[in-house]
Amino acid sequence: MSGEFSSGGPVDGVAPVDGRLTDPGWLVTAAPEQVAAALDGAVGPREVAAAAVYRASGHVHRDAGPVVRRQVLALDAARYGERELLTGLTEVPVRQEADGPWTVQWATGTGLDSRLRHALPAPAGVTAVATVVVEGRGLAVAGCADGTLLWWDPVTGGQLGRAATGRPGGVCRLATTVVDGRPVAVTVGSDGTVLVWDLDEGEPVGEYRAGGDDRIFTLATARVEGRPVLVAGSTDGVVRVWDLAALARTDALLTIRTGHVPALATAVVDGRPVAVTGHAEGVVRRWDLVTGREFRAGGDGAEDSGPLADPPSDLPAAAEGGGDDAGDDDGDDGFRRCITLEVNAMTHLLATDPVVECPVAISANVYETYVWDLATGEQRGGHVPGFAETAALAVLDGRPIALVGFDRGQVAVCDLSARRRPYRPLTGHEGTVRGTAAVAVQGRHFAVTGGDDRSVRIWDLDGAPDGELGGGATGSRPAGRAAPVRAVATAVVDGRPVLVTGGADTEVRIRDLDDGGQLGGPLTGHTAAVELLTVGTVEGRLTLLSRDRRESVRIRDLTTREELHGRSTSEYASPSIRSFAVVEGRFVAATSEGRVWDLAARAWIGVQPEQDGALALAALGGRHLLLTGHRTETAQLWDLATGDRTGPPLTGHTGTVSAGAVGMLDGRPAVVTGCGDGTVRVWDATAGRQIGAYAFPAAVGGLALAQDGRLAVVFGPDVAVLTRR
Repeated sequence: MSGEFSSGGPVDGVAPVDGRLTDPGWLVTAAPEQVAAALDGAVGPREVAAAAVYRASGHVHRDAGPVVRRQVLALDAARYGERELLTGLTEVPVRQEADGPWTVQWATGTGLDSRLRHALPAPAGVTAVATVVVEGRGLAVAGCADGTLLWWDPVTGGQLGRAATGRPGGVCRLATTVVDGRPVAVTVGSDGTVLVWDLDEGEPVGEYRAGGDDRIFTLATARVEGRPVLVAGSTDGVVRVWDLAALARTDALLTIRTGHVPALATAVVDGRPVAVTGHAEGVVRRWDLVTGREFRAGGDGAEDSGPLADPPSDLPAAAEGGGDDAGDDDGDDGFRRCITLEVNAMTHLLATDPVVECPVAISANVYETYVWDLATGEQRGGHVPGFAETAALAVLDGRPIALVGFDRGQVAVCDLSARRRPYRPLTGHEGTVRGTAAVAVQGRHFAVTGGDDRSVRIWDLDGAPDGELGGGATGSRPAGRAAPVRAVATAVVDGRPVLVTGGADTEVRIRDLDDGGQLGGPLTGHTAAVELLTVGTVEGRLTLLSRDRRESVRIRDLTTREELHGRSTSEYASPSIRSFAVVEGRFVAATSEGRVWDLAARAWIGVQPEQDGALALAALGGRHLLLTGHRTETAQLWDLATGDRTGPPLTGHTGTVSAGAVGMLDGRPAVVTGCGDGTVRVWDATAGRQIGAYAFPAAVGGLALAQDGRLAVVFGPDVAVLTRR
């Protein structure tokens, strides 16, 4: 049993599950909504483990039938090392199971995080997320690239509403607040039109525009003297403040000439509402939302003025901020980290937390992410390297916490207090994370994230054992360091079946194909993620070729692990190479056009097929067969020597083919294809007939078919080995 899971007992209002969570049949066949509602009632290590397994791919279970649900649940049980649950799930009988000869033998769990509560599907890439709490009820809101607006209960994961904004360019920015006791969302599209949404009714209730040809492109909400307001930056270099409690009034309560504002947030400093703006050259500035005046560094407050309720009758108040050129001298306007003329140094991201009056702001440019003390205007602590796409602030255990999303799918969790407590990142997203938010509901703290993988994920920030978020587990997972996997190959070394993996950590590992345990230390030498692997007999030696993202090649004797220097040339680094193989004792490269280049003879071999997109090349029955169809929905197998098809086209994919493998099953040529939608299909290559299928919760990135018929699948950052029943 894994030690990763912890439980403080059922959440208030959740009924006991009466042992159902330990019943594999119920997990497979019960309605997903019914199971999801019971997960918070998990008590004891077996139920808590089952709840984590179900949550791991909740976005799949909601729309899947029992066959797919059983496959994915068994896979996630293997990823968590829950062998007893895996066995029970595999034995659950399911009706109408046409393609079920495969079962999971083992899998890695690099992409798992037991803090995940809900993985929720979205119709398109998620561009922004936000949260709001009204009368103790929390909402998690997401805007999508197709213009869809969705919102859920972060505690149960139940969807509460869905609306189509109908604006071009999807939802570019999103903010939330409470107006007259009702939850409200504010969105802006690429045309600069702001729409205000009543989330109880699911309808738009207001609209704002900058006027003329100007467009609004940044926005935030705040409370000024108890009234909800919208703060919006536009292309004319003006920040406008509108009263959301008086939607019929479209003129701004306040205008602030700030200059171009690519990033905008609001905060509370010493009890006063503040707008925080990010500018070119890394400048970050603060503005009093009552007076419109800029705060000075060193803690000098802005000059006070009359209440917001009484602006001039016809003309909004305008505060002169001096535009982008203000503060470029040695004065104390605003605060900055450094001056540079590079456009990439522009502040593109700001995050604050006005709800809890946390006087901290996060700013980011293309290089680094910075933390500021809003009360003093000084930089606070160190910085986080890398390009941050999104950030949010929260308070956990009385300390400020930053959630910073990156293009590699992870969300860093940073303690901004003096203690600098280390937290593990939130892992699970497959693509760039575009939105982060935090919310506290019923005494629990949640993070909400969304990104290009068309999913919204809700995380329990309190769900960590021993005071560490997402503490590590071993359970019965494969031995050896877990690292994101990008490429796989199979071989037999000294009579032992092995799996060779290459990953984002630049290392190549050799694992026992039976249990996934790492054999010996990693093979080093690469300086970037390893993306291509092949194994074959070259000059009488079992040889491994690996290539990384920078096209650097390493060739080794796989038996002795000795590196064979001087075997590769610059041709091995061609960016057109899609895969490597061994033909008649020599390394060859298959290109994206479907041609095959003999790397030793330095010549094209065989006949180019009629279809592009090489996926794999293998020798079967005295012939060399080339599989094509990368990034299409139809795969095809060709005889390399003649250029002829060896069977019917392999059709029926529901997504574009992203990986392929060729081998023998039951004495017959077989093809395996994987798609970006997570489906793996096994085909009788001669008949063109599908003979098996398995669903994965992430895009398939690599495939390898072992000599004994076992199948290795790279999905997301993990790898699984399937065996036939």
